[in-house]
Amino acid sequence: MSSNATSFLIKRAKVEEDSLRDFIYPAKAGKIRPILKILLTNRCQGKCSYCANNRDTNCLRFSISPKNLSRYFMNLYSKKLVEGLFVSNALYRNADFSQEQILETLIILRKKMEYKGYLHAKILPGSDFALIRELFKYADRLSINLEFPTQKDLSLASEKELYYDLMRRLKYLSRINENEKLKSGITTQFVVGATSATDREYLTMSFYLYRNLKLRRVYYSGFVPIRGTPLESLVPVSPLRIKRLYQADFLIREYGFLPSRLAYDAKGNLLLDKDVKEAFALKNKSLYPVNVNRASWEELIKVPGIGKNKASQILKLRKEGKITSFDKLEKLKIPAKAKPWICY
Repeated sequence: MSSNATSFLIKRAKVEEDSLRDFIYPAKAGKIRPILKILLTNRCQGKCSYCANNRDTNCLRFSISPKNLSRYFMNLYSKKLVEGLFVSNALYRNADFSQEQILETLIILRKKMEYKGYLHAKILPGSDFALIRELFKYADRLSINLEFPTQKDLSLASEKELYYDLMRRLKYLSRINENEKLKSGITTQFVVGATSATDREYLTMSFYLYRNLKLRRVYYSGFVPIRGTPLESLVPVSPLRIKRLYQADFLIREYGFLPSRLAYDAKGNLLLDKDVKEAFALKNKSLYPVNVNRASWEELIKVPGIGKNKASQILKLRKEGKITSFDKLEKLKIPAKAKPWICY
């Protein structure tokens, strides 16, 4: 939340509906959908060194009640300014109190206001498992942020043993979701660049989360130093590093790539000067060239420039006769960068 918006809220002594427009987030879900993304309060008892809202910073504090947030949200929704709500909370008083406020917001919207649209709720560390279980009745999506891929890294930036607390709750979410499928699944988020955690470590953990816990998505947030926090002297993360992580995540999640087969530099980070699939091809040259007349769909999608749809189109094209040149593939709008990696 921006300091300007927070200052405005404090000055008014209460959160006003118009000020919530500052927290409308353009979420990507097939198309851009405006989602109100907000904390009920930023008065936090946590001491995460990367967060502007930790208990030791001198930031301006605000809060909004579940009742008022629900009412203001429905007003924005009726004006077609938002299509859903993502509600989280700081650890204020204690974890259960803060989690109960999130749950109360969802209950008000679903039961009292009969809202049928998208609701995403955050699971807080230390919160009671019974509260988590209740959220399944009302939410479309639930998430809990691991922040870092290992306990070592989280301990450097937050409290000891917190990682195990987060993983317990994430595994609990996964077990419940096996039978009571959330419409939009379970997600988590990593902070990239606040510690020395490598891309290989992030992606290895993401692979585990997708394969074993069946998470819908893993998100990567580039660290930005915030004045007044213990990490204010660190360098901001390159947006290109985040772009490469999302490329690699897509290949792992959608194409079945293994993190161990991707190309990394000496530090264990993805190569910034090359697209992740192209870097994979350069590292695994024994897999190429791929014969477009004999290759399976799974082999075709490993070619730089050929995705799922193009691979399916190639299989269909082969039924019309042997592909003897790149000319036929160009008609499918397959880019020239695929040329070095295929044969006929």
